[in-house]
Amino acid sequence: MSNAKKKDFKMVNKIYEASDYKSSDQTAKGLAETHEQVSDSYMTGDVFTHNPAYQNKERAAKGGQ
Repeated sequence: MSNAKKKDFKMVNKIYEASDYKSSDQTAKGLAETHEQVSDSYMTGDVFTHNPAYQNKERAAKGGQ
C-alpha cells in the first residue's frame, strides 16, 4: 500500500444503530444501508431457495422430478 493510501485508511470499530440512517457521517450511513441489505436478504431467504429453475435443477441432480 502506498503512503498516500495509508494516510486515508482509518480503522472503524462501530456497530449498527438505528440513528445511523439520519447521520451525516458517511461511515454510519454506509453501515445503515449495508445492515438494511443484509437484513432484507436474511428475511426473504437466499435467492436460490426462491428460484424455481434452481430448485428443478437440484431435484434433477438428486434423481427426482
